[in-house]
Amino acid sequence: MSKGSKQKRDERRKRETKEQNRQVAKKLLRHLSTSRVGENSSSSLSIPPEKLGAPGIPHELHAVAGPAPGIVGDHAYSMAAMNDTSERDFRIVAHLAKEPGSFSGDLSISVDPTHGASLIEAPPGFNFAVLQTTFGEVQMALNSTNEVAGLEFRCRARSSREVLNKYSDVLASLIDHMSFNHDIPIFVRYVALWDEKNRILTASYVAPYRKVTPSGNWTVFDLELRPFYALYREALTNPSVYYQFLCYAKVLEGAFRWLFPRLRREAASRAVEFPKLDIRIEDHPELEGEARKWVGRSVQQAFNDYLQGEFRDAIAHFAKTDEEPIVTSNYISSATVANNLLLARICARSVILAAEQVVRFLKNIPTAATP
Repeated sequence: MSKGSKQKRDERRKRETKEQNRQVAKKLLRHLSTSRVGENSSSSLSIPPEKLGAPGIPHELHAVAGPAPGIVGDHAYSMAAMNDTSERDFRIVAHLAKEPGSFSGDLSISVDPTHGASLIEAPPGFNFAVLQTTFGEVQMALNSTNEVAGLEFRCRARSSREVLNKYSDVLASLIDHMSFNHDIPIFVRYVALWDEKNRILTASYVAPYRKVTPSGNWTVFDLELRPFYALYREALTNPSVYYQFLCYAKVLEGAFRWLFPRLRREAASRAVEFPKLDIRIEDHPELEGEARKWVGRSVQQAFNDYLQGEFRDAIAHFAKTDEEPIVTSNYISSATVANNLLLARICARSVILAAEQVVRFLKNIPTAATP
């Protein structure tokens, strides 16, 4: 690796780690009041849907059990536990699944690795529960139907961020190779960490979409915008944050570099003034970190100056010049994209809504009569 490449990689990792650490305290405050962790480090969490975060996007949950069984710590205790930098024991469990999906209703989080499922079935009498890796032993758990349900790794670390980096190096890499070796999809339902010393459960989850009722004239739409509607739905239904981001980026590219120029030429050919486009990013309570800085600014500027250079180009190509490739199963890398996914979605949706108005404006202009 060149010196320049290493420096860029290190700078990117520092930015990612700093942003993730900043989000931890905020997300703890969001969820702590309704979280209860059981004595066996399993959890049944009752959280109102409106507090689960933006739907379809990965989030993190941090639940502090308290200083001792039956004792709930106050805010100061919880923050001190979250900021503990001493080396201590952690358990990390990757819950597997046969297909992608998000939680619905109450969150049910556990560090019991038998709660998952996969397409890998252990033959009768075959025991491969312990795997030896360069980082140590990985426990492979089976569910009641003899499917590989989850992977567990124990380690010592100074923070949950450090543990999640080890997850990326150990469990995620192993799952990647298992998928390739058996030529089957293996989904990670969620990742759960258990801090033995501070009794903190940290878990990832994807907030569910909520039911809606039909509104507006939703059965009438413009066929010219079919590629944009299709890309937007493709993003909403795909579990990969990287692919979702690319779909939203394609919507923005298509609008600014193909659709709007085409509509401008059509307006000019019909001798009508093209409507002024001032598409700005509206505020959203779930926009956080760097993404929030773009509220009130133009969507095109956000795409050109931030979303494209920082994320789209790195995701679309195997590796940017003088940089290492993104490992898509890396927890921190995917979390960095996830933290900007809502911004990309808001931009894409705003552009499609603006395009609908322009298309309908041009359609409503009377066609000049042929002499």
